[in-house]
Amino acid sequence: MNNIVLVSQVFYPNACATSSLLTELMLNLQDENNKITVKCGFPNTVKDDLVDRSENYNGIDIYRCGIRLDSKAGLWQRIVSYLFYLIHAGWQLLFVQQKDIVIGVTNPPFLSILLMIVSTITGCGYYFIIHDVYPEGLVAVGRLKEKSLITKTWHALNRSSYRRASKLVVLGRDMRDLLIQDYGVELGKIEYIPNWNITSTNLLSPFEKNDLALKLGIQSKFVVQYSGNMGLWHDIDTFIRAAAQLQTNPAIQFLFIGNGIRKQNAYQLAQELELTNIIWMDFVPKEQLSTSLSCAHVALISLNSGLEGIAVPSKLYGILGSGRAILAQVPAACEIAYTVTEEECGFVIPPGDVDGLVNRIRELELDRDLTSRMGARSFQAYQSKYTIETIAKQFQKMLEIEPRSGRAHFGSAQCPQDHDPIG
Repeated sequence: MNNIVLVSQVFYPNACATSSLLTELMLNLQDENNKITVKCGFPNTVKDDLVDRSENYNGIDIYRCGIRLDSKAGLWQRIVSYLFYLIHAGWQLLFVQQKDIVIGVTNPPFLSILLMIVSTITGCGYYFIIHDVYPEGLVAVGRLKEKSLITKTWHALNRSSYRRASKLVVLGRDMRDLLIQDYGVELGKIEYIPNWNITSTNLLSPFEKNDLALKLGIQSKFVVQYSGNMGLWHDIDTFIRAAAQLQTNPAIQFLFIGNGIRKQNAYQLAQELELTNIIWMDFVPKEQLSTSLSCAHVALISLNSGLEGIAVPSKLYGILGSGRAILAQVPAACEIAYTVTEEECGFVIPPGDVDGLVNRIRELELDRDLTSRMGARSFQAYQSKYTIETIAKQFQKMLEIEPRSGRAHFGSAQCPQDHDPIG
C-alpha cells in the first residue's frame, strides 16, 4: 500500500481551479493500492459550520491545517493565513514516514521551503508541482523588486528546496527552461506534465444548440469569449479596446465570464467607451462549465509579457476540451503559444497588440470554416493529450505506482478556469 500525502492549502471544497485540478488528480490516483491523505487549509468561500477540521471525501482523508480565515479579504489576511497554515502543516508533516510519497504545490508560494526543512529533519523525500514560479511572478507584475533582499533570499531558498526535491513537476516547457537557467536544476529532475480539462466530455458541442447562448439571446452572433480569472497575470484591457474597434460590426458579440482583480478596471473602461457589445457574467458552477465554455466560437487567453516560464493559464485546457478556436494574446516563447501553434488550433498575438487581435477576430468571423477546423483540432488535442486519465498515467509513472482501474469524478463546485493565487 502506497501512502500519498498531498500538501496544498487549497483542496476540496475550495472553489479555485487549482483545488479542482488537484482534487480530480487525487481521486484518480486513489484506489486499493494507494491511500491518499491531504494536508490542506480551510476554504475561504464556504461557511465555517459547513467544513470540519477533518473529513473523508470519496476515500481521501482530508485534514485542514491553519485557521478559518478569509484570505481573499486583504494582504494581511492572506499573510496570516499562509503563516498559520505553514506552521500547522509543518508540524503535521513531522509525522510522515520515510516511505510515504509526499507531494507539494506552490500554494502557498513558500511551501517548497517548508518541505525542504521537513525533509532535512525526517529524511522523507518529496515531489513538488510548480503551478507558478515565485518570486519571479511578483517581480514581473511589480509587486517585488528584483534586487531586493526579500527576492534574493526567497530565490536562494527556492534553489535549495528545488535541488533537494525528488522531482519537480512543471506545467510548461518554458517553466522547465527557467528552472534550468535560473535555478541550475538538472534536466533529469524535471517532469513536464501539463494541466488537464476538469470537465470530461466525449462529444464536440455545437454552438447553435448551446443553452447559454439561447438564454442570452446571442445564438445568431459570432461570440468571442474570455472565461476565467481576471488577475494580475492578464491584460483584460486590451480585449476591451478590441471590442471597441469591433462595435460597428453587429455580428460580433463579446462574452466575459469570471472575476478577479482586473475585472473592475476593465468594466469601467468598457463603460467609459460606451460599449454595448460585451456581456459580463460571474463564475459559473462546475456543472455548468462545459455549457459556458461552449458558448463561443472563439476563446481568448491572456498572459502578460515577461511571464513566460512563470505561469501557465489553466483555462487553455478547458478551451481545448470545449473544442473552440483560440486567440492567445501571450508571449511567443510560452507553453500556451507552443500548444496553440503545434496543434494549429488558433492564432498567437503579441500581448498588447489591439490591432493584431482585431484583425484575427475579423478573419475568423469571416471564415467560419477555418474557425470550425481550428475548434475541431482543439478537441482532438484534448482527447489525445489532456484528459485526466492521460495525465494521471503520467503521474503514476513518475511516482512509480500501479495504474488504477476505473474513473473517479470530482463533485460540484464553482470553478474558475485559471489558477492565479495573487489575482
